[in-house]
Amino acid sequence: MNIKKITSGLAQENGYVLKKEGTVLIVDPGTDDPRFFETIDLLGEPAAILLTHAHFDHIGGIDAIRDRYDIPVYVHRLERDWLVDGEKNGAAAFHLPHPEMRPADRTYEGEALELGAFQFRLYHTPGHSPGSVVLHLPDDGIAFCGDLIFKQSIGRSDLYGGNQATLMGSIDWMKHVLPKETVLYPGHGPKTTMEDEMHSNPFFRQ
Repeated sequence: MNIKKITSGLAQENGYVLKKEGTVLIVDPGTDDPRFFETIDLLGEPAAILLTHAHFDHIGGIDAIRDRYDIPVYVHRLERDWLVDGEKNGAAAFHLPHPEMRPADRTYEGEALELGAFQFRLYHTPGHSPGSVVLHLPDDGIAFCGDLIFKQSIGRSDLYGGNQATLMGSIDWMKHVLPKETVLYPGHGPKTTMEDEMHSNPFFRQ
């Protein structure tokens, strides 16, 4: 699999462009940084945009990308309307302008999603936000975890709909669901593994 990380925006958010056996997907495009379009044009026509959650720093590039390529945006049903609501997606909390965006096109249904060559396991992991999800590709040993887990840190829980106890419960669940060798691609910072975080993350409950 080809994974291109594009870090952009005030929050230095990680967006990803993925290619596997001819299928191209985009995860959490936080801005309309030209590197997204350069990478997409290099890898091929994309099939969809997938969101781990709908905070402002993960969605800023959505409309520009789906306008150019005419592709759908997937999000958890609890956050389908967050793209158009600056209070919910956090833009208002940071006094940032929030342009009118179209709602997400589709919601995740069930615990699996197949898009071309990609076969995801979907895990609902609330706490950072009500509709946060982890996008797991078990055949490839990787997972896109949004702002649930970072290298030696975890996501915040003080934004709209967040809850610290729920966040810790989601992390505890992921520790038992994801194989320890799973490579985690987070919404901010460098990639890591479940095993490394279980041993070194000071926020993990042992």
